[in-house]
Amino acid sequence: MIEKNKILESWIMVEHLSEGDIGLNDKAILTLNDLQEQDFYSLFLHKIEKKKWNRRQKGGVVVYFDIFKFQEVVDILHAEYGLESTDEDIRFGDKFSFALYFDKNLNFLEDMTFFTESAYIRKFKKVPYEKEFREFEKDFKNQLAQDFDETAGDSAKFNAAMQKELLQHEVDIINCRMKILGNIETEATNLHSFFIDDLEKAKKIETVNLNAYLYGNKKERMNLDSKKDSVNFHPHLFEQILQPKNYPLGRFPSNTTYALSLMQQVAVNLSIGFDNNQMRSVNGPPGTGKTTLLKDIFAQLVVQQAYSIAKLSDHFIKGTEKTIYFNHASIGEIPEHIIENNIVVASSNNGAVQNIVNELPLSKEIDNFLIDELKEADYFCEISNAKVSVEWLEDENGKKREELVKESVPGEEKFWGVFSLEGGKANNMSNILTNMKHIHKYLEEDYLPNQGIYKQFLSHYEEVKAIRTKRQEFADSVRMYQEYTQKMEQVRGSYQEKLEKKEHELCVELKKLAENKQECGQQLEQLHLSLKEVQNRAEAVRKNMDSMNQCLQVHKEQRPCFFAGKKKKEEYRSRLNEITDQLVKLNDEDIECREQEKKINENIHLRQTRLSKNNEKQEKLKQEFNSWKTVETGKISNLEKRVREYENIKNDSKTEPLNMNQEYEDLQISNPWFDEAYRVAQSKLFVMALRVRKQFLYENRKNVKAAIIVWDQQEKYLDRKHVIEAAWNWINMTIPVISSTFASFSRMCKNLGAETLGHLFIDEAGQALPQAAVGAIYRSRHVMVVGDPLQIKPVLTLDSNTLYMLGEHFGVTEKYLSASASAQILADAASQYGFYRKQDKAEDSWVGIPLWVHRRCRYPMFTISNMISYDGFMVQGMEKYGKADWFDVGGMANNKYVEEQGEFLLHKLKEMIDKNPKILDKKEKDVVYVITPFSNVAYQLSQKLRKIHFTRYDEQGKPTNVGTVHTFQGKEAPIVFFVLGADRQSSGAARWAVTEANIMNVAATRAKEEFYIISDRKLYLGLGCDVATDTDRIIREYKNQYLVDDHAHKNELRMQVDETRTLIIDADFRRITGTVKYVGKGTESFYAYVVGADGKEYSITESIYSKTESAIEVIQKGKKISFIPGEGNKKLFATEVKIDV
Repeated sequence: MIEKNKILESWIMVEHLSEGDIGLNDKAILTLNDLQEQDFYSLFLHKIEKKKWNRRQKGGVVVYFDIFKFQEVVDILHAEYGLESTDEDIRFGDKFSFALYFDKNLNFLEDMTFFTESAYIRKFKKVPYEKEFREFEKDFKNQLAQDFDETAGDSAKFNAAMQKELLQHEVDIINCRMKILGNIETEATNLHSFFIDDLEKAKKIETVNLNAYLYGNKKERMNLDSKKDSVNFHPHLFEQILQPKNYPLGRFPSNTTYALSLMQQVAVNLSIGFDNNQMRSVNGPPGTGKTTLLKDIFAQLVVQQAYSIAKLSDHFIKGTEKTIYFNHASIGEIPEHIIENNIVVASSNNGAVQNIVNELPLSKEIDNFLIDELKEADYFCEISNAKVSVEWLEDENGKKREELVKESVPGEEKFWGVFSLEGGKANNMSNILTNMKHIHKYLEEDYLPNQGIYKQFLSHYEEVKAIRTKRQEFADSVRMYQEYTQKMEQVRGSYQEKLEKKEHELCVELKKLAENKQECGQQLEQLHLSLKEVQNRAEAVRKNMDSMNQCLQVHKEQRPCFFAGKKKKEEYRSRLNEITDQLVKLNDEDIECREQEKKINENIHLRQTRLSKNNEKQEKLKQEFNSWKTVETGKISNLEKRVREYENIKNDSKTEPLNMNQEYEDLQISNPWFDEAYRVAQSKLFVMALRVRKQFLYENRKNVKAAIIVWDQQEKYLDRKHVIEAAWNWINMTIPVISSTFASFSRMCKNLGAETLGHLFIDEAGQALPQAAVGAIYRSRHVMVVGDPLQIKPVLTLDSNTLYMLGEHFGVTEKYLSASASAQILADAASQYGFYRKQDKAEDSWVGIPLWVHRRCRYPMFTISNMISYDGFMVQGMEKYGKADWFDVGGMANNKYVEEQGEFLLHKLKEMIDKNPKILDKKEKDVVYVITPFSNVAYQLSQKLRKIHFTRYDEQGKPTNVGTVHTFQGKEAPIVFFVLGADRQSSGAARWAVTEANIMNVAATRAKEEFYIISDRKLYLGLGCDVATDTDRIIREYKNQYLVDDHAHKNELRMQVDETRTLIIDADFRRITGTVKYVGKGTESFYAYVVGADGKEYSITESIYSKTESAIEVIQKGKKISFIPGEGNKKLFATEVKIDV
């Protein structure tokens, strides 16, 4: 892990090298040509006295010594470190070596003097370490302090000191400048880095957010891949995040017809509680609604604050001894759980900062049905639409008093309230305090208190929460339906599988038992035959025995008498023995028969027992099988019953559930669970939250007044910074959204410590240098970073090779110091939830929470951006078709500018202006932008187009409709010309412009309707860069596929496309086709939303639905219909609806 201090010191070095810029064309920067006889003292006093400052004004003079071209330093670094030059379009300006500051009495201000690090490198030909440079600067300042000691009021000493510096440092007076400063404390900061103080403080500060920013997320990453054919698709993750209970209760009251897209809602749900991380990032390609989702997050934070306020037992926040700011007066400290939801917006892009705070309070951005209610809530509406100021008046006794001035601005009320203001620099903070003074006056004199608003809010809060709870119950039913359906299918599948197996096993067993039964039967039959034989034999033996016994009896009766002869007696004995032997033999045979009969009977019994058991087993197996079958079918039946129950709940509701199995495009556009009725309820809760806030401010108007006093005199409370923090929290409570550029952030928050701010939102973070965000991040408890690293990168003050060398010097990687390093890159790495742009999950492909639905550009500009930068992940939110072409105009380039391309553009613009004079009307919005990658090309084109009054300028005299790509981030116009410039001699610069997709991506997505490239086409296509070849291919394919009639294009493009994209125009030229997107249940009838073939969304109101013939058949989700578009109250309606045939 790279040491924290090494990272910070490398950034400090880069910031030091950015110091010391001086604009020699600035009229306020004066030469010393009026110097006479080396009398610096008289010259400076003369210039100061001409300003006629009052006594309290802290004016003075700064003198810049030894001005040089910064290119000298770049050349030194390249030579000393063996670096090659690059083709990057970086404009190196002028620097001064050191600056001396004097107050209006010419007292030397040692603390404000500084020696530029650029001058150090120029002098010593090496890059110093921070400690080394600080020691040099300290010695330098000490020497200056000695030289200018006691010179104020002594012209001779002063002039001698000035001459000494010129001689000692070998400075020619020609290379010196001076500037008279009206406020030396505020105006002197412009030449210093805005970030070094915060970077130095960060070395000693440890916060969760700062560590996450520097070292990334340490938890398991949650990949929000929403393509169902991806190996990284995890629908369960989306199902968890998008549960209704995770949706906000508040919503910004913009058009309630439109819901957020899927990934916008994911980002909102994560930011308001589901993701308990303190830092996250959102990665939003152009036109994907980053500002829209921020509005809804702001609204939820305001609602949550209102809830916390309403629940307070005492709504007046009392001060304590610790927070005394004047005599016995103390300022109350708002409870932590309330200020935690304060909102601050920051960006490197001043336009982005202004866009957010200027757009939030615009009345035209509010739903027509809610604007009256919002104005009735009156979050200081009159003040927001007035020009407010403060004047100091002197009474007849010479005593000055503050007078608040409020001038009405003629015309329609533009703003609905003082919801957001730009802070940061001193003038903006002064404006915030002025607004607060007017608000305080209103609360004291005009506001009618509404103590009951707290209960009213809590009641409505619970009502909205109840809607959400009901939707959660429905979602739970859908989930149960899905779970039971899945379980039922699993049980059915398992049952069928087991049934087949058990049936087979049963058949096998029954077959075996049948075979056993048959075998037993055969054996019994045989045994019975044997038994019969034995029994017959035994019977014969017994008959013989009976016969022999009778013979024996008869023979015994014939026994000879005593006197019988010997022979007769012998014959008798012989016969007796014979009979006896026969009987013995028959008896033995009888015994044998009995034994055989017994044995056979035993065998018969055994076989009969076996057969009985066989039959019993057979019946048991059948019974067990039938019992199992009954149980399993019972389970299935119960599951089917539960599925039907939940299915009925699902079907009876008109709520659209989350369906992660939809086609990718449909999924991205979807927003499940809630309908317009809920969005209206959310919006109304936000409006009521503003009423709560206003009442709270009324009850704490003393604290509001205290905050104004403390903030305006912060220097008095530097030893009690918690008092300043308390004041800030009341300021942020009064002005719910305060924005600032990073350049002014550290000054605005210089007395605010670590984790004193609530929620920080960084916009256009892809344009922000990583070091720019450090101070804002360590001061904040919650951080959301929004941007896109695939659009404009940070503006470089050093070429990429020099940055790489500095990285090597300090031992840090390109993640922290390179041409691509940005606040967005570091915040993406810190975000646990995000997306891998590559399937292999390469570390450099991880981005924050992705937004995919684009709603700005027509085809093919959308296609160009989507293909060259986003791998086709973006989804077109509006089916509209524009024009594009690549004009092949070559010529010789002078510093990348090609005169032929300028002339061609001039000719094209003249043609357009003839057809549409509004292009030159300064009162109208920009119709055409002219964009280029190169500074000199932008300058030359602005001058050329100025001749036809095309070029527009801001208050600082900078062109606003002609410029480099970097100046157009966040802007859009109907038509864009992208002039690439360059020729074969400057092919390296051409390659730089199209090697990465960022520049082409931003240029194409500034064009809402038409996009034209002007360049040497062969040069750019010959570079072998995918960006150029893919863009050319897309434009050619688009022109071939979509045959555009230029005349008809004014009204509608007629295209040869498939049926779903064809606009069918009836004879009355009004009827169009569309697809029913959603059907919902209203209070009396149904209502629906239709996406027309023109890409717009139309409403079918309950009234229209009830008047439509066979509406229930015609108006079904997914059905094609035809209708006549209508408009009312700035909403689009589908009337005279018919089925499309």
